[in-house]
Amino acid sequence: MSSTADEPNRYEQPLPADREPLSERRLPWWHWRGLLDGRLRPLLAAALSGVLLGVGGTAWQTQAGPFAPDEVCWGALSRDDLAPLFRKPEDVKAVEAPVLHGDPVDGPVGNCQLTNSDGDGWALTARVHRLDERTGDHRTWAGEFLSARLTPLGGGLLGMASDNRAWLAVPDGCLGRPGDFDGPTVVDIAQGDWISDMEPLTPQRDAMARMVVKLVNQVSADLGCTGTIADPVERLPKAARYTRTEKPDALCGIKGLTLGKKRKPYHYPMITDGHGPVRTCDRDITGSQPTLRLMTVQDPRLAALFTRTALHEGDRVRSTAGYGGLGPNLGILQARCQAGPTVFLVQADDSGMSADLRTLFPRYVEAEAARLGCGPLNLDLPRPGASR
Repeated sequence: MSSTADEPNRYEQPLPADREPLSERRLPWWHWRGLLDGRLRPLLAAALSGVLLGVGGTAWQTQAGPFAPDEVCWGALSRDDLAPLFRKPEDVKAVEAPVLHGDPVDGPVGNCQLTNSDGDGWALTARVHRLDERTGDHRTWAGEFLSARLTPLGGGLLGMASDNRAWLAVPDGCLGRPGDFDGPTVVDIAQGDWISDMEPLTPQRDAMARMVVKLVNQVSADLGCTGTIADPVERLPKAARYTRTEKPDALCGIKGLTLGKKRKPYHYPMITDGHGPVRTCDRDITGSQPTLRLMTVQDPRLAALFTRTALHEGDRVRSTAGYGGLGPNLGILQARCQAGPTVFLVQADDSGMSADLRTLFPRYVEAEAARLGCGPLNLDLPRPGASR
């Protein structure tokens, strides 16, 4: 077969005798080709380019109008994926910032916000970012994304989901395992208020779990990683519920944990359901955060987020296998268990609970350490009112 270079170019064939090139005809002064000759041509071309770039740029940024794609958030989510969370998924608008690799310290970053006619109160925001204790926002993140409302995704995944929050770490095989003082890179999604006295809804929780897995798969592919994470929903238990059968001598479902003298707290707890990176017990979660939280961070990659807090917060707590601090509203200890660094935390949002916190903290730490097989830790607490 001859090459295309040997074939005559059809665009160079001679014109019929009764036709002449348009460029050789005499055109009236007002003809559009005449206007594009000479000095007007660059001016008109620049103006047209500006209009097209402005319109096109806005359409890309907001993912609206005739250029709106069927898939949103970096091409990971279809309109069907949005249906369980938005009343009119076909009207959802996306504003996206592409996922950038970032530097080795900060890792990949990106965000995507989805809104519709329900308003900003029901907007859904997806982010790609590295969990970092240095920025100080890790406490806000932990408050929202490690709450008892979230169910561990299971199957070895470092992630959790509820009906309004979900997060999942990008697999270590993609970006490498974080260092001892670095948190993992995660994709998280949030919709509406993060906390409520209502129990989580299982269908919406399942939808959030599916969405965060699809987002991580897309982000991983964009970063050049291979492999995909399967849909986790089939293995998830029902969404968390308030525990109304709590016994005074087994607070938060931990045998032997008491406030003393069989005293029972005023509110029922919500406890993490399923085995995962954290076990959280939240009590009285009607405000902006729970009045009392007892949390064990079992995954070393997440425990790294609390290292500086354990080193610097409160008066010093001594232990045979760890270190920590105790203040009026926070007790924290980081110890080494079989899986690696583990964090035990008791936090109160009420200044009047400092006495309860001081009572619960050592009992909680020892009970959880025994459950994990790394006790006794033999805590030595600072005297009340003592300084560092």
